[in-house]
Amino acid sequence: MLTAVADYIQNVWHSTLPTRLLHSFYIAAVFEALIVITKWRLRLWLGKRLARDLHRDAQTRVIRRRIVLGLPGAIVQYALMAVALLIILRYLGFDIRSELIPAIGVVIVATLVIFRDVLVDAAAGYFILFDDLFSIGDAISVGETSGEVVDISLRTTRLLAPDGREVTLANRMLLRVTNHSRAVPPER
Repeated sequence: MLTAVADYIQNVWHSTLPTRLLHSFYIAAVFEALIVITKWRLRLWLGKRLARDLHRDAQTRVIRRRIVLGLPGAIVQYALMAVALLIILRYLGFDIRSELIPAIGVVIVATLVIFRDVLVDAAAGYFILFDDLFSIGDAISVGETSGEVVDISLRTTRLLAPDGREVTLANRMLLRVTNHSRAVPPER
C-alpha cells in the first residue's frame, strides 16, 4: 500500500504537473495584480466624479460611493477572474473549447433573458447615481408621481409622497425626472 502511494507521488513529481501548477500560480498572480491595478485606476477615474459630493450628507455619499465604485470594480474583477480561470484550465490540459465555452455561452444568454428587467433597472440605477441626477432628500417629480426621495438603490427609487404614501419606482421607469431641489436660478 505504501509503495503504491510512494510510486504515485513519484510519478506525479516527475510528470509535468508540478510545473503546470507552478505556472498556473504565476498566471493567477499576474491576473490578481491586473485586477488590483485596474480597480485602482477605476477608483482614481471615478473618484473625480465623487469628489463633488462633499457638500452632501454622509449617508448619500456612502451609498453613491459604494455603488459607483463597487459595481464597475466587481464587474472587472469577476471578468478577469473568469478569463484567468479559463487560461489556467486550458494550461492544465482541459479542453475548454469543446465543453466549457458553449456551456458558459448558454448560461450567459439564459441569465440575460431571465434577468433582463433586473439588469435594466440596475443599469438605470447605476447611471442615476453616477450622474447624480437626484439624491436622498431631494424633491422630485416623475410623471404624475412626486415626492421626497427616501432611498435609492440599483433596482428601485423610493419616494415619500406629500400625502404620506411611500411610492416605489423601478429605475427603468424614471425616464423623465424633474428635480425640484436643484433649481437653477435664472440668469440676469
